[in-house]
Amino acid sequence: MEICTIGHLATTRQLAERGWTRGQRDALLVRVRRGVYRCAHLSGPIVSAARTGGALTCVSVLREWGVWAGHDRRVHVLVPPSSSGRRGRVRLHWEQPRFDMATPWRASGKQALWQAIRCLDDENAIAAMESAIHERLLSSVEVRELGSLAPRRLRALMPQLVENSGSGNETIARLRLVRAGYRVVTQGELPGVGHQDIVVEDCVGLEVDSKAWHGEGVRALDLERDLVSEGLGRPVLRILPHHIHDSWPSTLAVIDRMVRDAKAGDRNRG
Repeated sequence: MEICTIGHLATTRQLAERGWTRGQRDALLVRVRRGVYRCAHLSGPIVSAARTGGALTCVSVLREWGVWAGHDRRVHVLVPPSSSGRRGRVRLHWEQPRFDMATPWRASGKQALWQAIRCLDDENAIAAMESAIHERLLSSVEVRELGSLAPRRLRALMPQLVENSGSGNETIARLRLVRAGYRVVTQGELPGVGHQDIVVEDCVGLEVDSKAWHGEGVRALDLERDLVSEGLGRPVLRILPHHIHDSWPSTLAVIDRMVRDAKAGDRNRG
């Protein structure tokens, strides 16, 4: 249907301009709110946004692209500053878009990230920016442009932004290690078998795993990397997301101990 070409949502005026009769509209489409209709197959956060009277934006759009979006699962909706929309279970952003919209009902990647970096806390904002590069939502040039326009508190962190972080969890762990005073390298090389997520002080390898193993092939490769790392005298610590978000002080204490022991071992061998 023609409505699919304009974002699967349309106002009665848009439909009338395209020759739709009231009978066709009522027979083929689903009413979202007064004056707005959707394709019958459309569902999800964008319908909630349209029902609220705005466009899907911020972390809700980032999450659709697989970009790190923090932990707020509410639907984020861009509405005009004059809107009287109610919050309900959505997070409203009362502002005019600064960048082009993908459709009248959904923010572009650039607009969504622009809102997200002002909506998220600093470490999640940096994680979202690095993830947007990793997932190829935006180029590094576009992301750094947004960073230059960000609030001062976030601009101060821009020198720490890297372009090869593998996940939002890796970014947050790295930022916290830097804040703790450690020298870190992202995607540290392991000859012949790939890279480690983070190398701390050139003596400890930190791997930030997902919540579950993803098949025997991936598990075998992970174990091979660990073996090579240990052979280089670089002990490995594997952590899960909850070690970062729920028990970071304990996790950092383990890293502290491993780094001290690794450096002591190097001195003894010397």
